Amino acid sequence: MRAILLDADAFRCLHGLKLLDVVLEALASRTPVVVTEYVARHELSLLGLQVTRLEAAGVLSVRQVLKGTPAGQRFREFQRAAARGELAADKGEAEAVAWALDEPWEGRALFVTRDDGAQKFARGHRVPVTDVMGVVVEACEVGGLAREVAASALAGWDDPEQQLCRPARYAGFDAAYAERLEQRKAWATEQPSKTSPA
Repeated sequence: MRAILLDADAFRCLHGLKLLDVVLEALASRTPVVVTEYVARHELSLLGLQVTRLEAAGVLSVRQVLKGTPAGQRFREFQRAAARGELAADKGEAEAVAWALDEPWEGRALFVTRDDGAQKFARGHRVPVTDVMGVVVEACEVGGLAREVAASALAGWDDPEQQLCRPARYAGFDAAYAERLEQRKAWATEQPSKTSPA
């Protein structure tokens, strides 16, 4: 089972939608839920008490990307690319992708972000990626979160004016759920490519 890797925006979205605890509890019963250290200690500093509480509850892990490790070296390369204006991800997103690349492609963490640039960056490095709706679907499919609970919490998205983490082109809970299920099938059948980054 793939770990679930949240970026700061995804964490904030789940918190704002009042789904953070139920989604993390559902997922953590089956797979690790992770944020990297820069995300936890800097980008989520205003929600630091929530991070600490969830760590203590055992439903969230904070992972370091240490200098001198392969992930640390990748992270430095990503930072150099960002300094040249060649990177569409922010520092936390780059750190998360650098960490995810430590795992072989078939077990690589599922990166959760709502940022289009970060999604493109992750896909370009063969890190499976989804959005907030996708992680809610994961919680329902693997963690046993009741679909009705998720649908109720996301009912506000039925109003096109509601922008709190609402996916682009959202056409209702059932349609979005079905789309994310198709996405999950694609990850399961994806084959490694000799021309793609490992």
